Amino acid sequence: MFIPVAFMPGQVGQFFREFGWTAAAAVLFSLLVARLLTPMLAAYFMTGEPRPHTDSRWLAKYLQWVEAALRHPVRTLSVALATFVASLALVPLIPATFVPPANESTATVQLELAPGAQLADTRAVATEARELLLAIPEVERVFARAGSVQSGGYGGAAEGDVRKAQLTVQFAQKRRRNLQALEVDVRERLERLPGVRVAFTAGQPGSKLELVLAGRDPELLALAAQRVESEMRGVKNLSGVVSTASLLQPEIVIVPDPARAADLGVSTVDIAEAARIATTGDFRQNLPKLNLPERQIPIRVQVGEGAKTDAALLALMRVPSRNGGSVPLSAVADIRDGSGPAVIDRYNRERNIKITGELNGNPLGPVLAEVNKLPSVKNLPAGVRILPGGDAEAFRDLLLGFALAMLAGVLCVYVVLLMLFNSATQPLVILGAVPLCGVGAFGALWLSGYALSLPSLVGLLMLTGVSTKNSILIVDYAIIGQRDHGLSRHDAIIDACRKRARPVIMTTLAMGAGMLPIAFSLAADGNFRAPLGVSVIGGLLTSTFLSLLAVPAAYTLMADIMDWWRGWRGRGRGASAPPATVVPVTSPPARGPGQRAA
Repeated sequence: MFIPVAFMPGQVGQFFREFGWTAAAAVLFSLLVARLLTPMLAAYFMTGEPRPHTDSRWLAKYLQWVEAALRHPVRTLSVALATFVASLALVPLIPATFVPPANESTATVQLELAPGAQLADTRAVATEARELLLAIPEVERVFARAGSVQSGGYGGAAEGDVRKAQLTVQFAQKRRRNLQALEVDVRERLERLPGVRVAFTAGQPGSKLELVLAGRDPELLALAAQRVESEMRGVKNLSGVVSTASLLQPEIVIVPDPARAADLGVSTVDIAEAARIATTGDFRQNLPKLNLPERQIPIRVQVGEGAKTDAALLALMRVPSRNGGSVPLSAVADIRDGSGPAVIDRYNRERNIKITGELNGNPLGPVLAEVNKLPSVKNLPAGVRILPGGDAEAFRDLLLGFALAMLAGVLCVYVVLLMLFNSATQPLVILGAVPLCGVGAFGALWLSGYALSLPSLVGLLMLTGVSTKNSILIVDYAIIGQRDHGLSRHDAIIDACRKRARPVIMTTLAMGAGMLPIAFSLAADGNFRAPLGVSVIGGLLTSTFLSLLAVPAAYTLMADIMDWWRGWRGRGRGASAPPATVVPVTSPPARGPGQRAA
């Protein structure tokens, strides 16, 4: 059952792969213990004559229910089917998300100032933001860093974006509010800073909603992204909506004049290279080196910081000419002030803009459904489309991968049972208990308020194996009673239910008790594992209770159907007349004169 889960591809497969291999290895070793160690221990400890055993009160009551289920198998299975359909009706009422929000003790906040801000302005804003956050009672310390380091351009050196600052907030371990409530408080305090963008850095999957717009026309794409971003700010459970459409940065635009450049023997490549070397520096391999005993330091020569923003000074820069000598830049190009994007993102040779919003602990599914209903999303311009990305894409892959893994696991179980029972119908009876797991799992998630997420789906996979095991205990013992002990079908089922109900309930209680600490978030990373424990406990209760009645009824009904099928085939073969036997006819012997005809 768990082997197909171990081969799930993609990002979701990284979560399921360890679970699949661990569960498969655990089941293998439990089989070895049950077949080798347990019989050896039983031979040493289970000595003496067996003590007389009488049915307890609850077992006698359960056998009465089994008798009623065997008398009315169709009604019993109809009730089980109705409960399963009711559980499916609960699925739209359960919020869905990729992974549940975590309750960590740290948060990272990104501050972005308006274009043209200097490093001193960023440092002042970061200091003010730090003072605002330290006023929160749950905050222990705040580490602020002004200017984010990123890779350099042509020169290969590192340069900083002086407009950005990063705050690392450390919260107290023991606090009344969770991380999501604290993030809302942090955002409300930092929004008091004028002209500053505030965004939380995603620390784990499931904390942000990402919407990626792609298109070939940059103007239409920017217009569509602006409309979508504006309407997404009005979504109730979404905050901190920002886009990767960079703010227009002030820049100096150099437009070559082809006619004048051709007359003076200056090419466009020469103009671009001269501007690049003067403002950014030459390529790293062409830079002179300062030789030290253990390393070499490249020396990058460029104009001063003040000259980069002075168009009049840049106009005096000399550009080499092929006719010999050099000419000023103003002689071959027009220089003016302008603005433009600093970064252009592309995917599949198309420009794309990513719009992100913080979920603040809310489930991804309902928020994504509200975003998809926005008029700007429904009526995108021609040539602009939405690409799957981020947690939304991972959530879609999660549901698809879970469905394929469940289907492959059920087929593998059916093939194994087909070989063991040498029957095509008995595995269907056993697998009939698998849908009954969803009754309690979905009901428990709905009552507890947890979302249908990755850990809850892992719990559903675990439930399929447990429910199949419970059904095998009953069906296999019923077959043994009919085959080896000569019992009738009814007596064999009753005997199987009497002797197998106790181990089924014991395993259910043991597994449910082991899941209680997880369901009550007593283990590490409780917010992530709690949906798993809740779904497993709910599914165990309903699948055990319903399978103890539905499996005997299904076994009886399937046996009646097979008996009818064999009888119908037998009657069909008997109704056809056998071919007539050809008997040779011989002429009677000749009579004598005194003989009579016989």
